[in-house]
Amino acid sequence: GPAGLAAAQQLNRAGHWVTVLERDKKAGGLLRYGIPDFKLEKHIIDRRLKIMEEEGIKFETSAEVGKNYDVEKLKSFDAVVLCGGATERRNLPIPGADTKGVVQAMDFLKRNNEVVDGLAEMTEELSAKGKDVIVIGGGDTGSDCVGTSNRHGAKSVTNFEIMPMPPEHRSKENPWPYWPFTLKSTSSHAEGQHRNWSISTKEFIQDKEGNLQALKTVNIEWVKGENGRPQL
Repeated sequence: GPAGLAAAQQLNRAGHWVTVLERDKKAGGLLRYGIPDFKLEKHIIDRRLKIMEEEGIKFETSAEVGKNYDVEKLKSFDAVVLCGGATERRNLPIPGADTKGVVQAMDFLKRNNEVVDGLAEMTEELSAKGKDVIVIGGGDTGSDCVGTSNRHGAKSVTNFEIMPMPPEHRSKENPWPYWPFTLKSTSSHAEGQHRNWSISTKEFIQDKEGNLQALKTVNIEWVKGENGRPQL
């Protein structure tokens, strides 16, 4: 991923012989499998990898240490840098999280990128075509899921965000040099979706066959605590 590639390049420039072990079919990590092509075209990654190979860095793909790559082989190296990435998904701790129709962004975005790259085929479970889609989370990952759902041909796309809608301009409580907490909209939002603020999902409701039928939600109010920090 980006951390492993950056470490490899810096070590190589310092004069070390570097081998990058990647468990997927291609290197890039979340750059390749997490970010959609409409935000980051993969030929940019491939161009960088080619330069790194010409600089002397070796890449071994489909090599997962401890599975199909013997751990003992690591002893042949002078040092090992661990850059395993952040691919472990985190479930919502609410009833019905394992309901059929509740899909993790990590699974959804990776499969879509593999399909676009010709490495896999789309499954019904991970396809948004003709479906009413709710994306929980209003950050970059949520934005990527919104844009991807639209490209699949979703019937509708709704975005839930637990935080209140930020102002378009800085407030007096958010002066420079603090990070600007202002409204951020991406091209995915402009392509079509319904954006909901200050909303939290409490339960996934399923039908008799175990399919997702509805979401139980509550409206959220944020108030300032004694220390000035917002509290739910």
